Amino acid sequence: MEETNGTVSPEKLLHYCATHQVLICTACRYAVQPAAIPRHLKDIHHIQSNQRRPFIAYANTLKLKKPEEVEPPRPGQFPLRYLPLEQGWRCEAPGCDYLCASIKRMETHWAAKHGRKGYSNSDWSYAPLQSFFRGNMLRYFTSSTRPVKNVATALYENQHMKRIKEKYNLDSMDSEILDHYFSSFYKSFVTNDQTERIWVDVVPGLAYDISFLLQGILACTALHMAYLTPEMRQEYTLRAYYHQDTAIPQFRHAINYPDEQNCDAIMSFAYILVIYSLATDTESSKNPLLIVEDEIVDGEMNLILPQWLHFIRAGCSMLCEVWDIIENGPASALAYTWESQLKDQEIEAGDLPYLPYFKSLVPSDGSWSEESIRIYHVSATALAESFAYLESAKGNYQVNPWNILGVWPVRVEMAFFSLISEKHPGALILLAYYCIILKDMEKLWYFEGRPAKLLVSIEDVLDTRWHSRIQEPIKIVTGSK
Repeated sequence: MEETNGTVSPEKLLHYCATHQVLICTACRYAVQPAAIPRHLKDIHHIQSNQRRPFIAYANTLKLKKPEEVEPPRPGQFPLRYLPLEQGWRCEAPGCDYLCASIKRMETHWAAKHGRKGYSNSDWSYAPLQSFFRGNMLRYFTSSTRPVKNVATALYENQHMKRIKEKYNLDSMDSEILDHYFSSFYKSFVTNDQTERIWVDVVPGLAYDISFLLQGILACTALHMAYLTPEMRQEYTLRAYYHQDTAIPQFRHAINYPDEQNCDAIMSFAYILVIYSLATDTESSKNPLLIVEDEIVDGEMNLILPQWLHFIRAGCSMLCEVWDIIENGPASALAYTWESQLKDQEIEAGDLPYLPYFKSLVPSDGSWSEESIRIYHVSATALAESFAYLESAKGNYQVNPWNILGVWPVRVEMAFFSLISEKHPGALILLAYYCIILKDMEKLWYFEGRPAKLLVSIEDVLDTRWHSRIQEPIKIVTGSK
């Protein structure tokens, strides 16, 4: 291992995975045992004693588990960032969860544990593998659910991959990206059993016929690969930009002329567009999720609605002529999840979290116009209903962009976003409290750090007189005391 640059910060070299309470060396791409951190810095990275102190001090502030205490990822968390993906195998014997990285080891396992020779066509299946630690603490894990590698699904994958690669003459990188989509990435869009089949069968079938949908799949999947493999981040990110730049003009044209042939592809691409937009809102981006800088007006930066959120809000009206076709077509489950998560919920008016507090913020000095107060009250009530709904549904819904975005920003009127663009304190305070809801999405790969980033941006544009009013969301989202 080459000597580590002395300017690298502890947080950059040693990534803290709070969910699993491990420190992952981003250079070596494995977790370091707590007791071995000083030796790792000295022997592997050749960091001198005086330069090791900040790293050790940083590690001492964190709650770290011993290797034997670390649990594998929960459903939806695999694969984990900074850990390499390896091709491996999973034993298919009932009740056996053995994983290994070579067929030879699997054959040895079958002879030793199951008392007979194992057969590759029935006794084990392909599984992407990761491990937190190396050496004698190496323990592989994979997706906690059995992959949908039944006969039908395998047929879908083989059929679609082969046809798409041949028709579009994909190069080696795009072929690798498409393979990654089918092996695991499509699950980023899955919300239930119905949508699983859509993303592994229906959408690839549509993508074969409609180019912009394939370009969207490749763009979003490439971003996921950039996330997983930091050493190839630039290459995958540039490829993602290329595919998205190719897709968007075709998508816009299709939106203007929706019909029976393209409406399902439009709906599918819209879902991909949401995740792509969230994933490209990186730490270096100037646009923190719901606050987008547009142009300088009278010496100040104007804030506008993000394009992706505008499409989500206006999508139903854009597709109104073909909505019945979508609802009765192969992608009907996507149309259902598109609709508001609150439409069938009954929320008691007297049981709305934060609403009394929100109402108390309206000043009595007339500094807010009557119209802005009306918009604020409607938006505050909708946000309080969102808190109540998510609290009542806790444990009964899967966190995804559509139920989180559907509970509030899609429901408020456009005039509320005009208040945000005007940096209205009430609108910005409500947006700050919405970050508490957004925190539920941080477990998703494309949403790490987004709520905190949005809060920082809100604090930057909010008049300092109102800063005391957003301390609760800051404490909850950032964990500060």
